[in-house]
Amino acid sequence: MNPRVPLALVYCGAAFGGAFLFMRLAAPELPAMIVAFGRVSIASLLLLPVVGRHRFVAILHDWRDYLVPGIFMAAAPFALFAFAERSITAGLGSIINATTPLWTALILAAAMHRAPTPRRIAAIIVGFGGVGIIVGLEGISLSDDALLGVAAATAGAACYGVALIWIRMRMTPRSTLELAHGQLLVATVLLLPFAILTAGEATPSTEAIAAIVAIAIFPTAIAWPILFWLNKAVGPMATSTVTFLNPIFGVLWGALFLSETVSPTFLAGSLLVFVALALIFDVRLPAVVWPRRRQVVPEPVTTDD
Repeated sequence: MNPRVPLALVYCGAAFGGAFLFMRLAAPELPAMIVAFGRVSIASLLLLPVVGRHRFVAILHDWRDYLVPGIFMAAAPFALFAFAERSITAGLGSIINATTPLWTALILAAAMHRAPTPRRIAAIIVGFGGVGIIVGLEGISLSDDALLGVAAATAGAACYGVALIWIRMRMTPRSTLELAHGQLLVATVLLLPFAILTAGEATPSTEAIAAIVAIAIFPTAIAWPILFWLNKAVGPMATSTVTFLNPIFGVLWGALFLSETVSPTFLAGSLLVFVALALIFDVRLPAVVWPRRRQVVPEPVTTDD
């Protein structure tokens, strides 16, 4: 395995785990479309000098190619999760997001007319079980209007599966920077009218604005090119398992910055998540080579004549 793959997984898991905390801060104060638009527009501006003029012109020329990833990788899921976080907890949002590998496997099986292998099915079950243990029942306290939030988050998770497979099958020759910036630009244009219509007289706090800026930087402008590189390197199924890591880092960030406690269930759930990742990436432990027992050859018995 390319040694950069686990590093990319860890960074994306850490960044996306933090995104749910930031969304939980911004979503109650602002309409979902404003949160999603702020995320993609700021990330687009941040990536512009990195992409450069040549790639930017190429993206504008081929803008139609970025419509599907722009909708299903950014505009739709960002808005859906921002809407969901108004009525569900960050923990529940992360556990629903962890169903992304399940949707990816189902969509991939339909697109390729090939059922997922038993190993990958086992990995999905083990990983999802680990996420459930990490979040725990205390993270699934639902409000009265949470059913709509759960449906929105589930749709958002399915959107990621569609986008990862589409990018892998149709857009592999594009550079990761072009993929990231192109879909963010398309999402910015698509979300702009909805953001204007829903803005009203929203007056966000400094905390909410800082949360949107943080979402735009760490889990979007930085993580998105890394995620698309990962999709090229290992495929959509393996890439989607990064969502298993989100709750782990969500709990860690809470412990580091909010002085939240880390329970024994967190350690047990984390172990299951790493087992699931090992199954997906076919990580095999080195065989233990036991030293061979030295055979003692008996000396021939001689008799005196």
